[in-house]
Amino acid sequence: MKLVILSSRFPYPLEKGDKLRLYHQMKDLANHHELHLISLSDEEVSDQSIETIKAITESIKIIKISRKSALSRTAKALISKKPFQVHYFFSRKVNFEVNQTIDQIQPDVIYCQLIRMSEYVRYRKEPKVLDYMDCFSMNYLKRQNFESFPARLISSQEAKRLRSYEREVAANFDRLTIISERDKNEIDASSEIIVISNGIDIDYFHPINKEMNCDILFVGNMGYHPNVLAAEFIAREIKPALRTNYRIRIAGARPTNRVKKLNRKGIEVTGWIEDIREAYAGAEIFVAPIFSGAGQQNKILEAMAMEKICITTSNVNDAIGANHGQHLFIADSAAEFALRITEVLQNKKKYKEIKENARQFVLQHFSWKKENNKLNELIIKAGKEK
Repeated sequence: MKLVILSSRFPYPLEKGDKLRLYHQMKDLANHHELHLISLSDEEVSDQSIETIKAITESIKIIKISRKSALSRTAKALISKKPFQVHYFFSRKVNFEVNQTIDQIQPDVIYCQLIRMSEYVRYRKEPKVLDYMDCFSMNYLKRQNFESFPARLISSQEAKRLRSYEREVAANFDRLTIISERDKNEIDASSEIIVISNGIDIDYFHPINKEMNCDILFVGNMGYHPNVLAAEFIAREIKPALRTNYRIRIAGARPTNRVKKLNRKGIEVTGWIEDIREAYAGAEIFVAPIFSGAGQQNKILEAMAMEKICITTSNVNDAIGANHGQHLFIADSAAEFALRITEVLQNKKKYKEIKENARQFVLQHFSWKKENNKLNELIIKAGKEK
């Protein structure tokens, strides 16, 4: 079948969760369908990234959007009921270009990633699949607890708008998907939503023998608000609660100024690392004190696949479903994180079984092949109902 894929970001390089998800889905879908990617981008896309995606697509259409214009549209959204992020990504000019391209391709099915892109295709007659990925209304609802005025007011308003919009657009699509049961349960939609989890490339993320060069590691897109909060929590809450000056590393693309300021004695902020496995392999413990945000945290699964002791929050584990004390450890306060970190680092040999259990858990529950097969079957069924 001809499959048009619509995304708000070009799906490479893999420094953000939505890119990672879409890229791995496209790799598998390319074995079954003719893929045509239409992608917006508010930044330059490298030739290397384009060549990577060319290998799995029949055509690529990149539509550059101006951040200045996008922010202007977002500001005007105060008099609208649609989510701010929908206004950021939607413009009439781009709408004409997107739909003209789709008309030329004449697809059998349209696969739309994220509700922020749904406005472009929600009223088209072709069979359409919408991937919510995360429950973004839940994300913004949780963000309010960690923000001050006026950011809290904006998050509160966005949460309400998203909640309504998530329900509204569901009726315009033939199939709906989402990343976890937790996120599914938070979406207030009358239509059925199918859980399509992310997977982990077990052959890529495997245990690597390397000299340990840090004790505590956190990785992620350091421009993503929940990750920024987590990095600050490590530096300002967990580190002071530790009695030993353990080596801490914070790694990941796009570190904000708030994250960069955390770089000090005992804390290294690295920025982008070409092969993130190097960071995992050199760490004794992986921590993810993420109290806000939605969706599935791939970083935890990657660390577990590399047989690292992971300590994270109930919020993160709700979307994963691992068992505390068997696959990882759960901590919901700085004191609990400090206690677990100290216990593990002072008794490393004691936790060998948990490391092995962690990898086996990922092997059993998070396979790209299995999840992408579910997605492919769903797309085929949508196409047959054309």
